[in-house]
Amino acid sequence: MKKLIQQLVLFGVVGVVTLIIDTSVTYMLYNFVHLQAFLASGVGFLSGFFFNFPMNRKRVFNHSTDDRFSLRTQIALYAALSAFNLIATSAAVAGLVNLNLLKIQHAKIIITAACAVWNFLAFRLVIFSKK
Repeated sequence: MKKLIQQLVLFGVVGVVTLIIDTSVTYMLYNFVHLQAFLASGVGFLSGFFFNFPMNRKRVFNHSTDDRFSLRTQIALYAALSAFNLIATSAAVAGLVNLNLLKIQHAKIIITAACAVWNFLAFRLVIFSKK
């Protein structure tokens, strides 16, 4: 139980830093570069990807020789999950912004938080699982 709590806390910290990277890039591209919400959100999401994968693999889920999958397979699984998340979060953020329900940064935070639970389970039970 202690290990699970530690993972959740560290996953949360990594997630918050990733969210800051993602949301900042999204906000700047949307407000200063004037990209459409869908594209700004997508680029922001990908910016977070390059921080998130190594931190989750090494720090949160403790990469070791006991990993169920090789690095190559982990990257493929992570990329597939990220592609799904990219499309889903970008579409949801764009929908909320285009319907004038939320400002882009608020929509991004809410949608990303909703994905956090799904991602933790996918990482722990599949992508970074042990033998």
